[in-house]
Amino acid sequence: TSEEEALNLLFEGETNRAIAEHQMNKNSTRSHCIFTMHLDIRSRIESSEKVVKSKLNLVDLAGSERVKNTGSSGKTLQEANYINKSLTFLEQVVIALSSKGRDHIPFRQSKLTNVLRDSLGGNCKTRLIANIWIEARHIHETVSTLKFATRMMRVANTPTINERQDPAMLLKKYKRQIRELKQELAMHDSLANRNNIQYDDFTPEQRQEAYEQVAGYLEDKIPEIKIVSVRQIQELFRQFKEYVRKNGGGGAAR
Repeated sequence: TSEEEALNLLFEGETNRAIAEHQMNKNSTRSHCIFTMHLDIRSRIESSEKVVKSKLNLVDLAGSERVKNTGSSGKTLQEANYINKSLTFLEQVVIALSSKGRDHIPFRQSKLTNVLRDSLGGNCKTRLIANIWIEARHIHETVSTLKFATRMMRVANTPTINERQDPAMLLKKYKRQIRELKQELAMHDSLANRNNIQYDDFTPEQRQEAYEQVAGYLEDKIPEIKIVSVRQIQELFRQFKEYVRKNGGGGAAR
């Protein structure tokens, strides 16, 4: 995804966000908004199979509302109830995270807390921007927001780098190493006058030849089989099993 595509998605989400008017706010957002980016970072200098994975959540929470102050009704009232309920669940999670010795964290209580579980405590960095009003008529909302921010400050985070190995890049690396090792072995064999050794898989013709060698040896038609490599030994054992399967263990004992 390019930068332009990411910005288009951000603007599309902002455009589709529901906004309504009540007595305390002419442009009150009626839902929370979360914009999530997944980042894969690769170094151009170090090993290319190493990938640093990051997840960035940009969250705009709808503010809590006192219904008696907003004068909301109908759909706006229903939305306010949903907003307040989800914020209550979020605050419960924050309180649980800030409490020492607490084993259970209620992330699954709401979609909001479940989505943000990677951004609250643990292996992450969290920044909270609290928006408040200075007017006296908003004192209750201001105090409530500051209390929530204070609880959030108590949440302990221990961010670490999420480094992973890319399976596709690792596969390419291993294939390259195997190819280079085969070339190295071929060079050593050539210097030692062992030109008849191979390191690739046996062809069907070579498997048939190995089977005939095993059969000839077991049936006393040839005195011995010349061994030149470990790969040949492995193939001869496979063909020996095949011979036993076909002949029921017959043949001369060796």
